[in-house]
Amino acid sequence: MSEVGGFESFDAPAAGEASEQSQEQFREQAKQAQIAARQQKKEEGKARKNDDKLAQIIVQFLARTDATDLFLLISRCVAQNIPSELVIAVLSLIDQTAFTEMGKIASEAENINALAVAEQNSIHNLSEEQRQAIDQWLKNIGIAAAHKPHRTLENVLIKKRAERTDEIFKEISPPFLQLSTFIMRNFLAMDNTQVDYEILHDFMQSAYLKMLLDLEAFVKGQRHLESSS
Repeated sequence: MSEVGGFESFDAPAAGEASEQSQEQFREQAKQAQIAARQQKKEEGKARKNDDKLAQIIVQFLARTDATDLFLLISRCVAQNIPSELVIAVLSLIDQTAFTEMGKIASEAENINALAVAEQNSIHNLSEEQRQAIDQWLKNIGIAAAHKPHRTLENVLIKKRAERTDEIFKEISPPFLQLSTFIMRNFLAMDNTQVDYEILHDFMQSAYLKMLLDLEAFVKGQRHLESSS
């Protein structure tokens, strides 16, 4: 019958071809999953290594009688889930172990654009060497901030609601800001340069807001690209 003949001549892929395509897709998906798993394991390994290195640095500060205030602030930053890489970057200005570790973190950073770095116009009486060291320090902090951007923004850039209005304003985590200010003050003091704490505090607050708002815009841009692709 013609109906039967019609069904017999229907142009459909053979079962063997469909099975072969499914197996090829499965192999490709499995390959991509293995790559993602290896990358995740690699990143987790680096994170654990940085956590361990920060723990060693904290122990060093604990042994120093002149660094009790820094130890407490570092502990508060850790309790706030601020990335170890970021804390190490801050400490690298005055601690050799942290400085060496920050060099490794920077060398491993891939496709991380430099974030905005504030100029030091508000701080007077600095030598050219001091300005260069602080400038490089801020760039390293930017690299560390971009290392884990979402965690950095969530735990360092604090969003608060105004008491009498619904306006949202942003501020830097107080322990992190205070730690950074103390580190900078100590760095300058080692070179016999005295700068008022409030001046350094205001400078670091301005520098971090500029840096992290830049990072926030970058993250939003990445999300937009991903959603439109």
